[in-house]
Amino acid sequence: MSAAASGYRPRDEVRVVRLLVAEREVTGSSATPPQPRVGDWGIVVADVGDGIYLVESRTDDGVLLWFAEFSGVELTLIDRPEERHE
Repeated sequence: MSAAASGYRPRDEVRVVRLLVAEREVTGSSATPPQPRVGDWGIVVADVGDGIYLVESRTDDGVLLWFAEFSGVELTLIDRPEERHE
């Protein structure tokens, strides 16, 4: 399922499907956070603009692995939480 045409939203769960940049600036909970890899998944935190998205990846127990920016074409949508209308 690709949302590249319509864009991703904050809280979308995405998978990295390609890397246009092999090494990129990343931040994380360790002094040297790992580089994102094809197959990694994360949550969209923000739409930075111009088709760029800030994504965070965490371990199963919630520890931050990395924050990194991706082009929309590097990602594919896994799940989109339903909006709540109250």
